[in-house]
Amino acid sequence: MMKNLFVCFIFFFLSIIAIAQEKIEITNILIKGNKITKGDIILRELTFKKGDLLHPTMLEDKIQQSKQNLTNLMLFNFNDISTENNNGETNIIVEVVERWYIWPYPILEISERNFNVWWDEFKESNYSDFSRMNFGAFLVWENFRGKNELLKIKYRKGFKEHYLFSYEIPYFNKEKTIGFTVFAQQFRRKKSFYNTSENQLLYYENDKQYSSKDFELKMDVLFRKDTRHKHKLKLHYLLSNIADSITLLNPNYLNNGQNNGSYYKVTYQYTNEQRDYITYPLKGHYLNLELTKNFAGTSPVNHFEIRGKAEKHIEIQNRLFLGSSFLTKVTPDTFQPYFAQKGLGFEDYARTYEYYVIDGQSFWLSKTAIKYELISKTNFELPYLKMPQFKKSHYSLYFSVFTDLGYVIDNQNTDNNNLTNILLFGRGCSLDYVTYYNKLLRIEFGINRLGEKGIFLHFTNPF
Repeated sequence: MMKNLFVCFIFFFLSIIAIAQEKIEITNILIKGNKITKGDIILRELTFKKGDLLHPTMLEDKIQQSKQNLTNLMLFNFNDISTENNNGETNIIVEVVERWYIWPYPILEISERNFNVWWDEFKESNYSDFSRMNFGAFLVWENFRGKNELLKIKYRKGFKEHYLFSYEIPYFNKEKTIGFTVFAQQFRRKKSFYNTSENQLLYYENDKQYSSKDFELKMDVLFRKDTRHKHKLKLHYLLSNIADSITLLNPNYLNNGQNNGSYYKVTYQYTNEQRDYITYPLKGHYLNLELTKNFAGTSPVNHFEIRGKAEKHIEIQNRLFLGSSFLTKVTPDTFQPYFAQKGLGFEDYARTYEYYVIDGQSFWLSKTAIKYELISKTNFELPYLKMPQFKKSHYSLYFSVFTDLGYVIDNQNTDNNNLTNILLFGRGCSLDYVTYYNKLLRIEFGINRLGEKGIFLHFTNPF
């Protein structure tokens, strides 16, 4: 009996030693190509560190996760992580190709919810009405000081004036877990929408003076303990001034009998980011949850709001992918001033309903797409360009078939908006072109529940 126990003990001991000997110790981490980006910003995204003792398979998994983190940092056009054995030492080599970070560019843009809406109105004017254009200058300085800070300054005149200052610091403490953002902006419009009728925005225009002015002030505090999970506390103040005529046309716009209204809100946000590429994800999942409490200022906005979004992306088989998302916003059945509510038709929309604004207090939206990779990610070099930030590029092309479902709950303005409180569904196909600097072009053809068909142009991730 004792002999058998002794043999088992020896076998167990030798197995432990054998397993330990299989592990790899990370001797050094070497970073190459970061002429601007500070090394600690890159090290923060790695899921391993110097001195770690890891099995080869675990190390490979951590390398893949780290490459995704560096990709989603949006600071590099390319990144690669490899191992190097040198006299029994294991070095990790991190190589990056940095982007161009300073973007001072002129503004010449359309001032509509999307390209299709602008083009229809431009065509109706016999291609002569350029009044819905904006012009000015916009400075975006990414990776400011090489610390992944983001600075934005905008000066925009025209149909919709916009003045903005934003400064984001991802980390300021020694542990690199706490950051903050300050944000201030002002809009001034001569033509402002004041209500929604027949699922279209109604506008009031005054050529001699501004019909509306909005001022926003926000501050976010970020807590990010690891690479994939974020917590944010958001403080937000909004002040809106409108013309007398808007108050007469829609007394519920501010719902206070005045021409100016304000409110505050506090939001807690949790994000779990597990997607491989946030610009155009093919694998992984994503979860976002927001809890918001509004506080009345001079306008009676005091409701509670829950907003959640979940995404799942999988590879069904080689070059065939399935993506799905579910987004919802829930508020209590209390009256909300028009300027404080938003349904579908702006940032959130159901595909094939781009021409409509579907206002309400609560909604849900489900999106599903099956994508086939026509051209996998292909790297190439642009001729005659010597700057490394632009010389090496990539592109990929996908064909997708999609279906969107949605439902907007409106308990305040249901008489003349027939797309609220009914099931919305749209379906179609899309050709998606993805390239560097997070650029995406989607050309979609679809049909909605009204039987309307159309071709739609977008420049962002459909989910």
